[in-house]
Amino acid sequence: MLNKFKNSPVIPVLTLDNVDESLKIAEVLVTSGLSNLEVTLRTPNAFKCIEAIKKEFSEAFIGAGTLVKKEQFQQVKDIGCSFAVSPGFTEALVYEAKKVGISYLPGVSTPSEIIRLRELGVSFQKFFHASNSGGYKILQAYSNIFTDIKFCPTGGIQQENYQEYLKLNNVLCLGGSWMVSKGCLKDKNFTLHVEEIVKNF
Repeated sequence: MLNKFKNSPVIPVLTLDNVDESLKIAEVLVTSGLSNLEVTLRTPNAFKCIEAIKKEFSEAFIGAGTLVKKEQFQQVKDIGCSFAVSPGFTEALVYEAKKVGISYLPGVSTPSEIIRLRELGVSFQKFFHASNSGGYKILQAYSNIFTDIKFCPTGGIQQENYQEYLKLNNVLCLGGSWMVSKGCLKDKNFTLHVEEIVKNF
C-alpha cells in the first residue's frame, strides 16, 4: 500500500451508486494515471461498483472507505479490495484489519489519537477532516513532533491547495473528491470534467 501511494500520491475518493457511471469514471481516472481509488461505502450499490471496477480494470488499486464496523473488513476483502480506510479508529477495528489481513488506513485528527494509534503499531495514518483540523499548517507542525508518522490527509482538499500538502515531508499521499464532483455526476458530464481535472496533475 505504501509503495502504491508513494508512486501515485493523489487518491480519488469516490462515492458511487451506478455501475455504468462508475466504470466510465474509473476508465478516465485509471487511463490518466490515477489508478489508486478509494470507493466509499456510503451508497446502496457501493459493493457492486467496486466489484465492477475491479473486474474491468485489473491494474487499479482499489480500496473501500468509510469503514466503521468490524464486519466490513471481511466484506471488502471478499470483493477484492486491496485496502480499507476509516474516518477514525478503535482498537477493535485495528485488530480486525490485522485478523482479516487487509491493509488498513485508520483516521486521526488530534495528537492524542496519533499517539494512541502509534502505540497500536500504526505509523501510516489518515488525517481527517484535514481542512477542519488545521490543514497543511498543522501537519507541518506535526512533522517536528511525530517524526516517524506518515499521513494521508483527506477532507476539504481541493485543486487549489493539494500541492501544498504534497510538499510536506510527512505527507505520503492525499485523498480528495474534487476531481469527480456531485455536480458533474448529476449533469452526466463526468468524462469531460474528470479529463479536465486530471490533466492538471
